[in-house]
Amino acid sequence: MGNRMFLNFRSRKGTTMVEVLAAVVILALVVTAVLSTIGFSQRTILSKSTESGAAAQAQEIADALITKLHGADADSLKTAEVLGAKYVENADFPDPSSPNDKQFTFVSVEKDADGIEGYRIKAAVYFTDGSGRKCVQMTAFSAKDGGAS
Repeated sequence: MGNRMFLNFRSRKGTTMVEVLAAVVILALVVTAVLSTIGFSQRTILSKSTESGAAAQAQEIADALITKLHGADADSLKTAEVLGAKYVENADFPDPSSPNDKQFTFVSVEKDADGIEGYRIKAAVYFTDGSGRKCVQMTAFSAKDGGAS
């Protein structure tokens, strides 16, 4: 009877140590891949969020310049600060060596393709994400005298 129980015990199928180790390795690979994907996704989302914020700031600067150019002398804006942005000469725009992360420039346009006089406005906002310092630029046009010819 003792031999018979021993034979029944040996004939039962079970998992071997090799199978358990293989399952653990596969599970570890899957978990590592999922965690890497989640980390990459999070970094991408944060980077895009920072870039979107910088683009929104550049748009605000361009909008403020459009408003100011209708009510002020254009040359006085070259020494003014607009929403924290400083004027940069058009030839040097954008200036990555400047300590100011918000910059703008504008040039007078005598007549564009539609025969409208105005200002070509450029705004730049620098931001830092996980891969270094980057720049978002916005270009706008403002007609002189509200577009009246």
